[in-house]
Amino acid sequence: MLYTIHQEAERFYLSHRAGSWVSDYLTARGINETIQQDWRIGYAPNRWTLLTDHLRYLGFPDSAIERSGLAYESRRGGLIDTFRDRAMLPIARLDSTTIAFIGRSRDGEPKYLNSPETLIYRKGSVLFGLDRVRHGVRPVLVEGPLDAIAVTIAAPAEFAGVGLCGTALTPRQADALAQISDQKAVIALDGDRAGLVAAVRAYEVLDADAVRFPDGHDPADLLRSGELGTALRHQAQPLADLVIDAAINRWSGSLHFAEGTIGAMRDAAAVIVRLRPHDVARQVDRVATRLSLRCDEVTEAVTDLVAPPLVTVEFPRVPAPGGTSVPTKGRRHDERIRTPRRPTW
Repeated sequence: MLYTIHQEAERFYLSHRAGSWVSDYLTARGINETIQQDWRIGYAPNRWTLLTDHLRYLGFPDSAIERSGLAYESRRGGLIDTFRDRAMLPIARLDSTTIAFIGRSRDGEPKYLNSPETLIYRKGSVLFGLDRVRHGVRPVLVEGPLDAIAVTIAAPAEFAGVGLCGTALTPRQADALAQISDQKAVIALDGDRAGLVAAVRAYEVLDADAVRFPDGHDPADLLRSGELGTALRHQAQPLADLVIDAAINRWSGSLHFAEGTIGAMRDAAAVIVRLRPHDVARQVDRVATRLSLRCDEVTEAVTDLVAPPLVTVEFPRVPAPGGTSVPTKGRRHDERIRTPRRPTW
């Protein structure tokens, strides 16, 4: 029943797009009417119970409407619509069946409002636009649904945008990407601090390249200026570069002091020991170059973190003439033994 409710809700939202602010707003952002129809973008009217009343008219009980996440019980009692006065973008399974929505506000907060989790929708398991990724096309992971559409518009034969649905990238989402596409993914999140943090976290679950846009710009902005396709083709770098740069940049105000340089090297080394093996050599070289150090100095900092802690070995004491005790032959009882371990790369 939840699938049917979402199908009817999608039809309802589509029927209300004409005459709303949505069409002109999206057209101004480079998403024309044809593209809006292709992505099945609708509009949720600015009314408290219009969708709920429509679903009731179709015969759906209040209990099912509430379970769908498209309405919730108000403080005064009774159901009210979850989405009001928003552009509505459907989230679909791989077979294009709608299972949830993302509502985009024109000027209110929150900018994006996602359906709550339901029996058919788990935010950490799906990605907006994943059903449109095709073999041979590189998936580009972006923050919001309009960014995903912008990426696909910019170069449909090369890239397909997929959105995070309001969550950090999860292993389940990374697995879904790997099953759909044989191409290495690209992380293309916003150029602000939140976008950088999200990109750094994504490295933990996804081996990808990255494109970082200028502060204050997102893919939809670059689509309007005609620069998005060029940025995706020519500005991609290993995601590990962003991860290491983020560690060093925390010391950017003190790199002209020896203490700052050493602190940055140690922080970078702490990240390098957690990188994938094929990323390590490149990042050791990059850290050395950026901090004006020798590669062997950075390598030593990394190796020190790989080695286990020092262990103190106590030796038994035996009686000696005169009633005193002395250590048995071998290492002194206070000698510390370091057992180095080879780096994993």
